[in-house]
Amino acid sequence: MSESKTTEPRNIAKTYAACLWSFLVSLAGGLLLGWWEYEYHPENRQLWMVPFGLILFSTPVIIWFAIFVSDICSCTEEADGSNHEPDKAIKLVTSTTSC
Repeated sequence: MSESKTTEPRNIAKTYAACLWSFLVSLAGGLLLGWWEYEYHPENRQLWMVPFGLILFSTPVIIWFAIFVSDICSCTEEADGSNHEPDKAIKLVTSTTSC
């Protein structure tokens, strides 16, 4: 029981660290795009900065959206969160693959 109490703050700290890093990466991408717009856009130079900035800017948003949707779509049948029943899974797989 004491193990779960000590691991919970670590999990929360890891979640906050992941949020902070993804925010910083997205911020770096936005700043890179803004810098390109201000400095290089009139001459259309340094065009490599645009796709690189867009990748940095949008990747954390896409990753967090995928995590959020997968968390919503995962169904749990029991209160403890374990929905693994090997016997049912094996029967389901063998019944669908046999002709």
